[in-house]
Amino acid sequence: MSSTLTVLKTPPERPSSRPSAAIPFLKLEAIQKQFGPYSVLHDVSFEMAKGEVVAIIGPSGSGKSTLLRCINQLEPPTKGRVSMDGVQIEAGRPLPKAQLLKLRRRIGMVFQSFNLFPHLTVLQNVSLAQVRTLGRSRQEADARSLQLLDRVGLADKAGHYPARCSGGQQQRIAIARALALEPELMLFDEPTSALDPELGLEVLAVMKELAREGMSMIVVTHEMNFAETVSDRVVVMAEGRIIEQGPSVEVMRHPRHERVIKFLQAVRDR
Repeated sequence: MSSTLTVLKTPPERPSSRPSAAIPFLKLEAIQKQFGPYSVLHDVSFEMAKGEVVAIIGPSGSGKSTLLRCINQLEPPTKGRVSMDGVQIEAGRPLPKAQLLKLRRRIGMVFQSFNLFPHLTVLQNVSLAQVRTLGRSRQEADARSLQLLDRVGLADKAGHYPARCSGGQQQRIAIARALALEPELMLFDEPTSALDPELGLEVLAVMKELAREGMSMIVVTHEMNFAETVSDRVVVMAEGRIIEQGPSVEVMRHPRHERVIKFLQAVRDR
């Protein structure tokens, strides 16, 4: 079986109408995050509907990655509230460990670095969390892992070690690993930033297919074309605050905030 992305070339069309956010699937209220005396996030409020794809863009150091980590509580907020589909977490009032683990299982995350275990095969990397977290047998986990590796075009790499895979392949493996826990929300933290453009396209192809299938996604990215053409909404951050947000094409082509105009000009003029 080939490791190309042929299976991803003709995915079903993404629905043209998005779910209503009258009852938000995810809601952040007045999120603040401090590291000692340094404030990274300032009263960030945000909500999204189930099945929505949101791209977060903005200059480096604006708090985008920290915001993602506050959502799944890898970095608990200093102040504010995170609510996801009926589960609420108040800053300073952490969930019991069992409930926190249950919440995190509902949220998949893909980082800039691939974070694969070098001493495990590709198949073992995708199966491990299923056995330890979901309680699947090794046989069940491996069967599911092979399905997901086939989905991202890498079934033939199952017996290889990560070092024998390209950067783009390793990131696709990381996506398969996150999907193996059957998350309801996927967080992507600049997943193509460490890749050259050709390898980045491999990863973006997988992400586009997930978007078309209706996966709820928040993507921190410098890929402006992805932000405009794949996401439903663009959120622009600067200096720890949301300074503009709206429908993707509107924000990307007709930004209103002077800082957003400056940022987009700088990105496109490179």
